[in-house]
Amino acid sequence: MHESCPLCHSVQIELFHEYPSFSLISCKDCDLVFRPHLDQLNAIEIVTDIYDADWVAMRNQYAKKTFTEHAIFNILLLEMWCPAKGKLLEIGPGTGEMLYLAREAGWQVIGVEPSPASCAYAHDRYGLQLIHSLWDASVLDEELKGSFDAIVFWHVLEHISNPKQYLEELKEFLKPGGKILFSVPNKKSFTNELLGVYSPLYTESDHLFHYSRNNLQSLLQQGAWQVLTIFSREETNRLESHLQKITGLTDLPLTDIMRLSVMLQSAFQGHEIFCIATQQSQNTTMNEQEVNNADEETQADSFHGCEK
Repeated sequence: MHESCPLCHSVQIELFHEYPSFSLISCKDCDLVFRPHLDQLNAIEIVTDIYDADWVAMRNQYAKKTFTEHAIFNILLLEMWCPAKGKLLEIGPGTGEMLYLAREAGWQVIGVEPSPASCAYAHDRYGLQLIHSLWDASVLDEELKGSFDAIVFWHVLEHISNPKQYLEELKEFLKPGGKILFSVPNKKSFTNELLGVYSPLYTESDHLFHYSRNNLQSLLQQGAWQVLTIFSREETNRLESHLQKITGLTDLPLTDIMRLSVMLQSAFQGHEIFCIATQQSQNTTMNEQEVNNADEETQADSFHGCEK
């Protein structure tokens, strides 16, 4: 077991659950759930075992659903926050739907994807030349540093064994003012609340970290990222499936599904968390330090006042 939490370094950790082939640890202080012994995991083996030809065939079967529920939503976010377009890097594009849409919308696109089956599919179906590799800063040419207007990684961060290092490396490739846009499964989701330790979000062995809003924001703040927006999202199709299992009803009123979906998102219990962030400027960092110093001086003055 880890001696401390990899995010907040607390020693207040305990076993979350023991699964047949792996275990999860929970931090009592920051609520992070994570796999122990991350340095001993063979990432490329995990990727090739799970994201193989069968997984790609499944994606192909539901390609239309992927377009409507994921790729189009993600491209809308990108267009809202980066309307000028420019150069885009996607890490873990999978079978390439979102990257294809971005290219069609006028972006210059580059993708880094570890699954060989996904790379082949993206090339054959969308004409995308993805870089076949696990993420590593060295896989991109030196000339690309400081050139990207946006870097996106949807449902990727939970697979990264060293998220602090990963986020730090991304800074090298962003333009000043560039943004990262990403999503992760939500530990506080209705899915997890409903299914507990047997939720598919927990039982998938390639999910190394399980984030909630607070510890995700803490991770970004530790890396001097400024969070521009963070929200949770619940897909109505997934929610309807859960409700059908609970109630046994196959024709639930749409108004009930819509109402519950909005309630879950408002309570930050949507299935996934979306976040958009940019690097903190030097001025922002200095201003925050000035505020902290002012707070310390105020506390000291109050203390001395009490002494008098």
